[in-house]
Amino acid sequence: MENNLLSVLLVDDESHAIVNLTKLIALYCPSLQIIGSASNVEEGIIKVNRLKPDAIFLDVNMPGQNGFELLNNLTHLPSVVFVTAHEQYALRAMKVCAVDFLLKPISIQELIQTQTKLLQIYKIKPEIRKNYRQVLRNLSTIMDNPESVSKITLYDNNGYEIFNLDDIIYLSGEDNYTSFHFVNHKEVLVCKTLKDYDEILNPFGFMRIHKSTVANLYHIKKIERKEGMEITMTNNIQLNVSRRKSLDLLEWSKKQLNSF
Repeated sequence: MENNLLSVLLVDDESHAIVNLTKLIALYCPSLQIIGSASNVEEGIIKVNRLKPDAIFLDVNMPGQNGFELLNNLTHLPSVVFVTAHEQYALRAMKVCAVDFLLKPISIQELIQTQTKLLQIYKIKPEIRKNYRQVLRNLSTIMDNPESVSKITLYDNNGYEIFNLDDIIYLSGEDNYTSFHFVNHKEVLVCKTLKDYDEILNPFGFMRIHKSTVANLYHIKKIERKEGMEITMTNNIQLNVSRRKSLDLLEWSKKQLNSF
């Protein structure tokens, strides 16, 4: 980082995409300085290792090799912003791994938010380099094997930390913050809404049981009907279930009983 500017390299096989992103960064991201671009994975590897940018904007889908293969061949690891036009599964994997990504066509507001996040990451980069490499390895593994999602990466002002999904008992949310509650009594507060994590975790055995709570269904120890429905988790914490979600939870519990 020189003169308070983050150096950036763009990697995309579509020349018009590079031209468009270059214009947007010039107009809306005064803290980013583009130092080059590459149109394929092989060229991208060479330029990243030679120019050593602070960050790269990396297209996910390119002919021959994809963006994840580029990452496996870098001696210099910058911050990575993935850019993609579709690939719903790729988006889910990126969310699980807490890496930054932009959807094409690129939103100006999201691009500005990405600039802010890159600046935050740079300030703590020396301390998180090892964890960040593990995050990207985890993402690469997920992309190679869609059934392998077993971990989630949480990002806060101290950096990245990877957790097993099985160790999450429940999540509680308030405003723009979500608190993760783990089996070892650890709690992690993340600046992201509960709605975001509901969408990320729903396919992996989690359910939004209340406007302020997402529960890991496999950590439910007891379901009771009192004035309303209430569940007891494996850490003996009792959680209220909204009337609207009670039917969904009962349906899930019936399926579990029928599977035995």
